[in-house]
Amino acid sequence: MTPFAERIARRILDVDNFENVAHVCCDWEEFVFEVAEWGVDHIACIDFDDLSEEDIDFLDSFIASFGCSPTNPHPCSKYADPFFAA
Repeated sequence: MTPFAERIARRILDVDNFENVAHVCCDWEEFVFEVAEWGVDHIACIDFDDLSEEDIDFLDSFIASFGCSPTNPHPCSKYADPFFAA
């Protein structure tokens, strides 16, 4: 983990709205997609485009630690089985 990923993770924990979004996301990509709807493209003065693969791998695990993951997705996740939509 780099200092960028660590700062973002701490900020997500500090901001209730970010933490709430983290609870329904499976990975970093989903989190970024959701907060982009609010016009957010950086957290803790770190632009999402500046993150390394190592940062993204850490943030994938960090977001999954809230309970959802690609193997155990939230029903609204891109990873969810669309059986209920039929």
